Amino acid sequence: MTETTETAESKKDVTASEQASTEAATNPKVEKEAEVDPTADSKPLRIEIRPHAFIVMPFGKKKGGDGSWYDFNAIYKQMIKPALEEAGFEPFRADEETASGDILTDMFQELLLADLVLCDLSIDNANAFYEVGIRHAFRKRGVMHIQAGRAYMPFDIFNVRTLPYHINSDGVPDPEHLKNDIQAIARMAKDTWASDRDAIHSPIFNLLSGLQEPDRRSLRTPLATGFWREYNEWKQRVTIAQRQKRIGDILLLTEEIRNPLIKEEAIGEAGNALANMGRNELALVQYRKGLDVNPGNLDFRRKEAFHLNRLGRVDEAIVKIEGLLTDFPDDSEAVSYLGRIYKEMWVGSWKHISDKNKRMKAAFDAYHWLIKAIDTYLKGYRFDLNNYYPGVNALTLSTIAIHLADRFDDKKDPDPDITRIREEFPELKGALVFALETKVDLDNADYWTLVSLAELRALTSDNTAAVVRSYRKALTASRRNLFFLQASLSQLEILRALDMRSTYVQAAIDILDEEISRVSGDKRTSATKKRKKSKSPEGRVFLFTGYMVDHPGKIKKTFPSNREKEIRHEISKILEKYNAGPDDIAILAGLSAGSEIIFAEICAEKGIHVDVHLPLAESGYIREFVSPGGESWVDRFYKICSHPMVNEYYQLESVGNPKEDDDAYERNNRWALYSSLVRGTSKVTLIAIWNNVGGRAKDRDEQLTRHMVELMRETGGKIETINTTQYIYSAIDSALERMMLDDTSPARRATIPKVSRKDSAGKKNR
Repeated sequence: MTETTETAESKKDVTASEQASTEAATNPKVEKEAEVDPTADSKPLRIEIRPHAFIVMPFGKKKGGDGSWYDFNAIYKQMIKPALEEAGFEPFRADEETASGDILTDMFQELLLADLVLCDLSIDNANAFYEVGIRHAFRKRGVMHIQAGRAYMPFDIFNVRTLPYHINSDGVPDPEHLKNDIQAIARMAKDTWASDRDAIHSPIFNLLSGLQEPDRRSLRTPLATGFWREYNEWKQRVTIAQRQKRIGDILLLTEEIRNPLIKEEAIGEAGNALANMGRNELALVQYRKGLDVNPGNLDFRRKEAFHLNRLGRVDEAIVKIEGLLTDFPDDSEAVSYLGRIYKEMWVGSWKHISDKNKRMKAAFDAYHWLIKAIDTYLKGYRFDLNNYYPGVNALTLSTIAIHLADRFDDKKDPDPDITRIREEFPELKGALVFALETKVDLDNADYWTLVSLAELRALTSDNTAAVVRSYRKALTASRRNLFFLQASLSQLEILRALDMRSTYVQAAIDILDEEISRVSGDKRTSATKKRKKSKSPEGRVFLFTGYMVDHPGKIKKTFPSNREKEIRHEISKILEKYNAGPDDIAILAGLSAGSEIIFAEICAEKGIHVDVHLPLAESGYIREFVSPGGESWVDRFYKICSHPMVNEYYQLESVGNPKEDDDAYERNNRWALYSSLVRGTSKVTLIAIWNNVGGRAKDRDEQLTRHMVELMRETGGKIETINTTQYIYSAIDSALERMMLDDTSPARRATIPKVSRKDSAGKKNR
């Protein structure tokens, strides 16, 4: 294939990994700093994910039925590809995949799963018509037809709108019509993509109204190794990141997935990973991004409501679930989420009361929410008897309702709802015990099945050992997942707070406490005791960006080397303002000679743990970002890297190579920023050595500093800036004064007034 201009241009750029391994006599940073991208001001801060378009067409030069020639490669490169890119799509043709496992299976996956399939039906090509037939048969929307030179279309598709385009006698796009044809194809692609989700583009689905489109996930085949390679590589890295609690890795890698269907799968797993790490606000963002990719994803709609509730946005959560139940009234999981909301509303009415008797009385007085939760859970369980979660919750809350009623309800005139719950209790208990005991004997019994039976034992058993055995067995399926363990523990803590079956409940709590301490690596005290002892909130995260020290190869002077003391003082002052200490975390997107090394040194001195994210391998990074400052900075780089409070993370090792059109250094900024969200956006403060420079900087150092500030502004975090302009003016004033003194006689020197920094700055501004 002939290389396109875009491809040729992209090959001029050297990837981060190549920069790290290539030995160069000159400093590559100086060359890069001289380059200016005139379109950079409109460049998005984050990588853009475009919908995926697969092109069905012949390859090479083919002869039509009337004997005329068609150059389909030229048609694709000059017209179809530019049109789809203009429409906001990422176009792909089967012959562009050079690393495919099996071209046929990968092609079938593209036909079934791509967001848009564009079919060029200019000639009677058997492969093209076969492929378009596959798309028509499996997907009801997202297909468009184009053609050139045909007087008619075959009968089976004559009624499908087909957009004509123009070619000349050489079979290539006609230059006179090319611009209009590109615009027409782009417009049709946009309209097809923007049409209603229920719109039907396939003639098969139009004619056979009872035909149901299959779930796209069921169309996946593991044989299409090329199509799913991106997803498989992503999953491996995210699994490692989850185990290491590297939130920034998960967010960056998920953001970068290009294929929208793969992205939908990845978002679901990333959302679960973030939820399991206790970051509900980040999980919510992921599920909402997933709904942008596929608004019809039922699980994303459920999880959106779930995490809204976990974040205390109860009214929004209820509205979301009610909307979901309007569309799917028998959805057991959605009903269960609603039951959870009602349960938490009930718990919230009494859990803050320290006196046990008053707490229990308040719990009874709010039993209308308790009854609402029980009935909702029961409804969800009856929709799907194989979903034990709502059934066990209904049983647990029923046990609590009966326990509280025995103590506080009017014996002569008991509440009819509680009487009903008493009557239904034995049947519910029997059904759940039988179903769970049958299920747990299977080898593939999951954690929630095992822990549901364990919870039943804690509520009903007369043998403490049986309770302990049940919970220990559940732990074997927990996969050391803290979210699972803490969810089970919170249920038991409700029982303990209401003084229910204290011996059995405490035995279960001790088992979970022990496992949580083991998994979290904290052996000092049990998880629940630790929570009670904790008086201070979670520490802050200090993200840092700033200028390199001025050096001969630096285009713009921003950090005079003789002003380190003043800048060190300004950084320390900001950290002291927030009482920064060992409970906090510092995160950097580099460790260059200048403000970044200084910041890392100050944090290490204060006992603050420092995580450094580096865009290049060590040797390449030192050559480009440390050596220009001089050998003393190289020594300081090695010294701070060896400090016990400092960890380095290299981009290539942790998150792999950047995409072709992504800048490795800006990607590094995003990676560091996402890592700083480990404790939530409200806990992040960006400290920036930045002179409020607008527009596109020619200097890479200045450009990356500005980029990080803009990222944080978009994210919504707090920013503290240190402006070095005052130090630059001071250096200029001193130099000017020395020059004037050197060029005059002693008598003349006495008459020259000294120029203050304030006056110099004022004159410059005027």
